[in-house]
Amino acid sequence: MENDIAIEVNSATRCFGTLTAVDDLSFIVGRGEIFGLLGPNGAGKTTMINLILGLLGTHRGEIRVFDYDVATQTRQVHQRIGYVPQETNLYLDLSAEENLWHHAALYCQDLKGVKDRMADLLHFTNLWERRKDPVRNYSGGMKRRLALARALLHDPELIFFDEPTLGVDVQGRYALWEHIQKQREGGKTFVISTNNMVEADTLCDRLLIIDHGKAIALDTPDNLKAGMSCDVVSIRTSPPIQAPEELLTNFAVRNISRPQPNELHFEMQNAETGAASLIDLISQAHQLDSILIARPSLDDVFLYHTGRALRE
Repeated sequence: MENDIAIEVNSATRCFGTLTAVDDLSFIVGRGEIFGLLGPNGAGKTTMINLILGLLGTHRGEIRVFDYDVATQTRQVHQRIGYVPQETNLYLDLSAEENLWHHAALYCQDLKGVKDRMADLLHFTNLWERRKDPVRNYSGGMKRRLALARALLHDPELIFFDEPTLGVDVQGRYALWEHIQKQREGGKTFVISTNNMVEADTLCDRLLIIDHGKAIALDTPDNLKAGMSCDVVSIRTSPPIQAPEELLTNFAVRNISRPQPNELHFEMQNAETGAASLIDLISQAHQLDSILIARPSLDDVFLYHTGRALRE
């Protein structure tokens, strides 16, 4: 139903010269969903967010936010969205209160209730006691929480969060995740772009993996992991196995890597069933120091769909 849809992207395409940054991309984000965008550097995540925000125009396709056409009804869209960019871009010489008042003057249509809402958000993000301190004295986690409070000040229905916990310590990371989940419980919709697989697995209801501007996979984190249809095996041997592809040629393995000289990491179908034969083979010429069989993680899913080559 239309009322259940926050974002509808239909065949969106955006080019920069000869580069197609977003290539015929289509997906739907439901109301009240935490939707994750995953992809290597340069995959098209930020371009896709900018298209939804109306900061860039599509060359082909259509994008609707709460059934408003982003291209022709941009003002209506902007009234309903908040954005926390990767660069927090707060005014460091101003206090938290002053930063929020500055944002309110620009984006809040009615300033009557802003003071009370500001107090609620500063309490909500655990910044009330530090509200008058210059932001330059804040930790990375405090700055990210203030940026979230700023994005929520005009009470948007949809919030975009680019790399929520970038540069944030463990305690700050969990605090931010809790704040996001509480806002979702109140009916907010989130679109999160992240390269943190634990964050994506913990927070997101569904994940869209993008590569070279195309949709590679879209599903829940659990379904994406289950769809790998393999186990992940890590072994340590003495001496190191010199030609693993040749040694393991009769096993259904793929994506062999060597994290350490004496360690191999690979994906294997039915690893538990074949473990005895694998151990027998390796033990003929090597001492098997350890073997670990695990279900695929979101890291494994990501590497499976996007490859292991470094991206610029």
